[in-house]
Amino acid sequence: MQGVYQSHQATAAACQVNNIHLLRNMIGRPGCGILQFNGQPTAQNNRECGADGDLPAFRNWDNKEHVQELADLWNVDLMKIPHWAPPTHIMQIMRYAEQGSIKFLWIICTNPAVSLPDIPRIREILAKEDLFVIVQDIFPTETTEFADVVLPAATWGEKTGTYTNTDRTVHLSEAAVEPPGEAKHDMEIFLEYARRMDFRNNDGDPLIPGTTRVGLRGVEGVQQGPPLRLLGPHLRGAARGSGIQWPCNDEHPEGTERLYEDADFNTHTDVCETYGHDLLTGAVNAEDDHRAMSRTGAPS
Repeated sequence: MQGVYQSHQATAAACQVNNIHLLRNMIGRPGCGILQFNGQPTAQNNRECGADGDLPAFRNWDNKEHVQELADLWNVDLMKIPHWAPPTHIMQIMRYAEQGSIKFLWIICTNPAVSLPDIPRIREILAKEDLFVIVQDIFPTETTEFADVVLPAATWGEKTGTYTNTDRTVHLSEAAVEPPGEAKHDMEIFLEYARRMDFRNNDGDPLIPGTTRVGLRGVEGVQQGPPLRLLGPHLRGAARGSGIQWPCNDEHPEGTERLYEDADFNTHTDVCETYGHDLLTGAVNAEDDHRAMSRTGAPS
């Protein structure tokens, strides 16, 4: 299944879909909404957590206040958080690996030896002797054939965590069985890696506290930025059968069924996830460019 994001001229196509909804006044009304453009349902929570290369909770990598907020939450120096250039997309990552500037590649729950364009080239890159490849997945894939190390991970029925539906409903998924053999939860693998690498914050404490599974607490703090505001005490409503829709905060502790009823979008310069780019040239807009689009700092 492929979404608008994975089509030809995807950014322009997404903008046109947005424009159609705006022209027809189909935003913030019952029965209306754009929902997701992507083809994979779990891509929603990946974006919320910053697992697609962006910062958690839709923070803007080019907004120093957003980055500083994360640095304060994690108690690390600002420069520890990459924010000096746009997130590196996967084909650029593979290009760096091909050129030799990336020598360590950790592939988690994806199969680039099949899913990426120009498969013969991708497989040649993964097979390079000077590229150390780790693959973390729940079963053997074409990509694990190129791995120097395979980390067996737990699948959905073997771990407790949350996932987000297309309408922003956060659900709690309880583990039904324990992972088999040496398989571990993804978070357990990350925690063990951080412990062995001895990653620490500014106070000298472990960067990621805890040595066991991290449940709902894992999204507290970093997910408090706009527009999500997934505050921990309220997010525990995800344990209910029907889940809870973000944003959920002190003002809306039961969640928010519908966004943008007041036509106030998260496009203001101070809160937007990105300042955008020129659709023809691909040039990245700076903060001043974005702010200049409107006197209020919100592009029209």
